[in-house]
Amino acid sequence: MRCVRVILLLIFCILPQYLVSFSSQDAERFYSKGEYSKAKDLYQEVLTKNPKNKLIYLELAFLYKELGDYKNTIHYLKEYLRFNNSNEIRLLLIETLYLYGEPEAALKTIKGLKTGYYNWRLYLYLGLIYEELGKDSQAIDYYQKSLRHQKNTISLYRLGKIFYHQKKYFQAVKFFKELIAFEPSIRLASYYLGSSYLKDKNLVSAYKHLDKAGNFYPHNKRINRDLVLAKKGLGKDYFIEKTKQLLERREKIKLASYKPLEDIFKVRVGIIREAEQVSFKCSGHFKIKTDTAELVLKRDKFYTIALDGNRLYLLDYDSSKKIRQLDSPTLLVSENFPFYIFGVKHGRDQFWQSYTDIAYRGNLELVLSKGSISVINILSLEEYLYGVLPSEIYSTSGLEALKAQAVAARTIAFKNLGRHKKEGFDFCSDVHCQVYRGITQESKLTNRAVDETRGEVMFFEGKPIETFYHSNCGGCLREDLFGKRKYLSNKLDRSGDNNVSFSPYKAEKWFKERPDVFCSHTPRMSNFRWQRVYDNQDFKMLFDYPLNELVSITILNKGDCEHIDKLKIKTEKEERTIEGDLGVRRYFDNLRSSAFKIAVKYKKINGIKEPDAIFIWGAGFGHGVGMCQEGIEVMAQEGFSYKEILKHYYKNIEIKKAY
Repeated sequence: MRCVRVILLLIFCILPQYLVSFSSQDAERFYSKGEYSKAKDLYQEVLTKNPKNKLIYLELAFLYKELGDYKNTIHYLKEYLRFNNSNEIRLLLIETLYLYGEPEAALKTIKGLKTGYYNWRLYLYLGLIYEELGKDSQAIDYYQKSLRHQKNTISLYRLGKIFYHQKKYFQAVKFFKELIAFEPSIRLASYYLGSSYLKDKNLVSAYKHLDKAGNFYPHNKRINRDLVLAKKGLGKDYFIEKTKQLLERREKIKLASYKPLEDIFKVRVGIIREAEQVSFKCSGHFKIKTDTAELVLKRDKFYTIALDGNRLYLLDYDSSKKIRQLDSPTLLVSENFPFYIFGVKHGRDQFWQSYTDIAYRGNLELVLSKGSISVINILSLEEYLYGVLPSEIYSTSGLEALKAQAVAARTIAFKNLGRHKKEGFDFCSDVHCQVYRGITQESKLTNRAVDETRGEVMFFEGKPIETFYHSNCGGCLREDLFGKRKYLSNKLDRSGDNNVSFSPYKAEKWFKERPDVFCSHTPRMSNFRWQRVYDNQDFKMLFDYPLNELVSITILNKGDCEHIDKLKIKTEKEERTIEGDLGVRRYFDNLRSSAFKIAVKYKKINGIKEPDAIFIWGAGFGHGVGMCQEGIEVMAQEGFSYKEILKHYYKNIEIKKAY
């Protein structure tokens, strides 16, 4: 009988706690998938069963914050603070009060912080609050204090904007330059930097940055207006002189010969598409071959192949005089000198987008395609990798990291031969396949990494794997984006914890802290944790409608590691669904990744709260699947071999020679 009583006592004491734990885990699972309504109901159920469960107050607070319900967020944070006056939670309450349009209440809440609590986020929010209250001098002081504790994009951006609006353009230039150096993916900064230079009468610098902004936003009237003003101010003679200097630099370029790798099979790389003409030179004599002719052309002389109607012509570069008509395809053949092509566009739609002169090993094929010229580079797979490696990873990375990258790049090339078969080549030269910038980008160390792993490819169950990789995973690797594969993992990038899940509170902390993972030790911190802020002015420039017309931003579906896969934008005029990793990132002006938290900030206008700014806190750079390139840099520094590195990111694989 006594035994029965003990068992019953255990059941009545332990079972409720077990059920609460079970409900919390279920709620976390629903939250991780973006099913917020189900998660909210379960968290409420847990709180009803155990009102003293302090952590549930935090989970509910940040679930409501993600739903944009700041009133309930504030309520649950205050409930938690009744149990535990935590500085960190009080800071999150200060942030929420600011977002809710209650800056005075946020300032009062700061008084409740324990003595000696200082960090960059506290100073950042003090800066934001004082700027909101129209006290710019105090805002400037606190933003600068925030930067002294930790460099961050919001403080730099707001300092630039304050000085810009105060017409103190010299100071604005300083902060926008520093911002771009620290976080070049904030493309609007190029416009404000160029505009500041323009208003400060520095026309040369103004044109440089406004031209870049114009490439990012070709249809923006404000940017185009300022660009026209900069051009007009510089005058025609400036551009004539610039063209002359460019030609002189091109004439001085003498490219050394190289020895082609003859024993490796050839690949075809699409390096130019949709061009009307292609201008180039070669440091050695070379041949032009077509079905009907073969010409030997001079070394170091500039030539142009141009489209006229539906025909290709070889032109004298200086006079534009037609030398002869060419067939399509036309092959440019050099035995051991690279071709040097002028003004190749690379980084299409990315913050590094530009036109650059690039030299290429191998031969070039020019093809008429859909009324324009395409250029295909034909060379061995290993020579192609010479141009891929330093374009995809820093050449200063340790040798073992570079060797890991070489095997990964070779595997994806080997796996994806013929990916662009319909267009007449194997790979493109941009991020869709792998970034490739020819012999111009090569370095001794990256070439050594390719040579020391020659022919090595990763296999799983006898087949080459799909070698996904990215710049920085933000500390968490996802496996679900491209369909689950047995050699990929969803785990933290050091401990190896598998099947990572986030609760609302864990996620809030994740984006604002620096967990101990491989890629958190990168010197390029803006790749690991980053922020964006768009005020009314920015929002109108980017989205072409005023921010006060925004009704809601609703997350519809999430993937691993807090990546947003689908969301809905509702305005006063329409609803729009944004899907996919790239779709989500591009919609918000090319974010570094789709793993982020977004918050709409409100302001009281005539007693009514209206959207006034958008804040984004993000993690990582890239899609987050497979190998983390900044993670492998740290692993190499810590003494891991390239094979150990690869087996950390791709489980149960074999590394062996494919040729």
